[in-house]
Amino acid sequence: MTDPATPTTAKPLYAMRKQPRQRRAMVTVDAVLEAAARILVDTGYATASTNRIAERAGVSIGSLYEYFPGKEAIFAELRRRQMGGWYARLRAGPRSGSPRAVIRHIVTTQIQYAANNPELYVALETEVPRAAVSDVQDSIQDDFLQLSTAYLEARRHLLRPKARIEFVAEFLARWVSSTIHGFAMHAPKELRRSDLAEELVEAVARYLLKDA
Repeated sequence: MTDPATPTTAKPLYAMRKQPRQRRAMVTVDAVLEAAARILVDTGYATASTNRIAERAGVSIGSLYEYFPGKEAIFAELRRRQMGGWYARLRAGPRSGSPRAVIRHIVTTQIQYAANNPELYVALETEVPRAAVSDVQDSIQDDFLQLSTAYLEARRHLLRPKARIEFVAEFLARWVSSTIHGFAMHAPKELRRSDLAEELVEAVARYLLKDA
């Protein structure tokens, strides 16, 4: 299976010119992305430029252009990495545990993703064009639904009678994601409260499980 965090059809505007291979190149690219994140949070996407990013990163503009054709590709790669890191943690969780354990892992991993740096999360979600990362988002969504559908099918005897499993898997994925996204956008302080995770886990369990 293709790694869902790996872009396969990124538009040229949003694609890196090449991936860094040597340690020095990786350090350069990381510095560019870190500088872009700080500028995005401090002053916004519209005010960012490759010159400002290179200056803040402490690299030459030539080094920046060696890997990125423009700022669009920089912010696309930043968002891809953020999403890829989150999904790798989610995917590494229990796949054969109890439904409650799996629900808790999904909920807490998504909350941690938004809560780790809520200002950056909101800026990436609202200012970086979706087209920049649509290939990765769609791949992650497809992969997650495939895994969750298989998990639910194998435990159908534990579930309340519902509509088809494929619909339930997508409904729950969008319910959890949109709830956490809403808190990140409008009440970010609540992301660090333990009762958010507890209430969401309980709500999903009651919807899904016979004995919840």
